[in-house]
Amino acid sequence: MITDDSIRFIIKDGECTFIPQLEKEAQIPKQACLKLRECQVVEGIVWVWMGDDKPTKAVPTQGDTLDEMNPFTGKHKNYIINDFQIDLPYDHSYLVENLIDPAHIPISHDATSGGGKRENAQAYEMIVDSDSVSSTGFTGRYRTATQREKDDPFIEVTFEAPGIIRQKGMPRGKDSPVRFGAALHCMPLTLGRSRLLFRAYFTGIPAFAKLLITMKPKFLFNLNSCKILEQDAGLITTQEDNFKRTNHALRDDYILLGSSDMFVKSYRQWLDKVGHGMPWFQGLATRSSNVDDHLAEVPILPPNLDPIAHRAGNHVETRYHRHVMHCPKTLNALHRVQALKKVMLGVAVVSITLSCGMSASDQVLSNKLTRRLLKALVPLIPLSSLAAAGLAKLEQRFFVSFKRKQQMASETGL
Repeated sequence: MITDDSIRFIIKDGECTFIPQLEKEAQIPKQACLKLRECQVVEGIVWVWMGDDKPTKAVPTQGDTLDEMNPFTGKHKNYIINDFQIDLPYDHSYLVENLIDPAHIPISHDATSGGGKRENAQAYEMIVDSDSVSSTGFTGRYRTATQREKDDPFIEVTFEAPGIIRQKGMPRGKDSPVRFGAALHCMPLTLGRSRLLFRAYFTGIPAFAKLLITMKPKFLFNLNSCKILEQDAGLITTQEDNFKRTNHALRDDYILLGSSDMFVKSYRQWLDKVGHGMPWFQGLATRSSNVDDHLAEVPILPPNLDPIAHRAGNHVETRYHRHVMHCPKTLNALHRVQALKKVMLGVAVVSITLSCGMSASDQVLSNKLTRRLLKALVPLIPLSSLAAAGLAKLEQRFFVSFKRKQQMASETGL
């Protein structure tokens, strides 16, 4: 039941059943009733069918594992699940392109938890199933050159129109019990802005490792996921700016290697074929005339990834706006950190004040109990101050914009 004193209606199951200002025998206007919509929760996402008729198409779903892990059904005990959401300051096609490109991970996310190591970057064996390419997407698979030598299985990839990427496989090789799956929903919020809704699972992880992972606060996983996507934000927005400045097609500037970029190429070529059915699009060879209209008021400068000067690094929109304010777990963690920081600052101030007051009075210091109290207060000053400083540093992690690794800024060609 929904009630609202401002409209003074009582509404149940979409039907308005009571308006106190109406006479007892008066008929309630149909306009006061709400039209119910078909809703389903699939892969942790609420789907709403906005049509007037019954749904003509099933909700996109991987169909095997992700919904079996619904936390309300109790079928997820053997899985580690991660749900995550973030908004990003670039077109959703760049988000799809980024997430369908495994080869960039050890380079762009070097030495980052959940990323990789630059020294491990290598060629890939990538296959796009030619008979799968259609207006609804395509399928494919990939593995590294090292995995090919070991005859390890492929990671399976599915692109579902208009922006869902699914992956599943055995990331540690055929002899490992570890399995993973992911559904990445790339949503256009508006021209030049996108949202990622992400669900992933792992299973087969050793019991002790699983215990350590589950003990780690969820908000720390979320902040690390933000960090990974922010490492790409400066580069992707600069890439977007470049095509606005030069008016080039992507094929003019992209170097697409068969050993790393097959999925990117297939996705952009797919947009060339079907993009005309979208409000805006940017394929490999063609694009809509309005695809970069969101940059009309933005000064398009030569490539520069200085976080202070870059449009993805301004203080107006930070990690707080992109993720924290939309995620109850991360937002609650921020509130706890801020409250605890205030407590520690208060303890430090009170300890300093009492210590100074006691030390200034010889008569007070002559009291044995007071001397003990002073002895207890003095260590609290550095401890509470250090705790407050540590919490302030942790608090900053909720408000990061994006950072560029100095390693990337200093190395030739990067």
